[in-house]
Amino acid sequence: MASKILSPFVGPLTPSAIEEWLGQCEDGFTIYATTKNEKTPALTVEIQVRLTGTQLQEPSAAAWWSAGRKEFLKLESWAAFEKQIKARFMPKGYKLIALRTFFLCSQGRLPFLEYASILTEARNITGSTAITPTIYKYQLLFHPSDSPPSHHGLAGFQHRCYFC
Repeated sequence: MASKILSPFVGPLTPSAIEEWLGQCEDGFTIYATTKNEKTPALTVEIQVRLTGTQLQEPSAAAWWSAGRKEFLKLESWAAFEKQIKARFMPKGYKLIALRTFFLCSQGRLPFLEYASILTEARNITGSTAITPTIYKYQLLFHPSDSPPSHHGLAGFQHRCYFC
């Protein structure tokens, strides 16, 4: 039954992966509730928690679920279980950590796609209100490395920087 409602969580244990999967769980419960017929039983909080817990297939998350299953099944809401998951697997202040990562990240010797992936991950964690599309583009385009841009390869280009 779980595989028809929720997809398994196999990792990675990153804030964005956990947030995405928890959102998929909520969507799965909503879709189930709106498409079930009269004979199909409703999902109680205990069933929602059990379905969510059994789909935690990443090894350390699965061990955490197994160790605390009895206590988790006593929770009064699925949101309380979601809060437990976040408290266990998402570091305190993870949004500030992601924001710091975003603004301190530079490409250096990383391949461009890896650099862009790090920025995207940080932006996804903090949300588009903290890092607007414009700020994201500026960081991506104008902060690829710690050294000032080199214009030696551009014929006829005269670099006039009043701040360098």
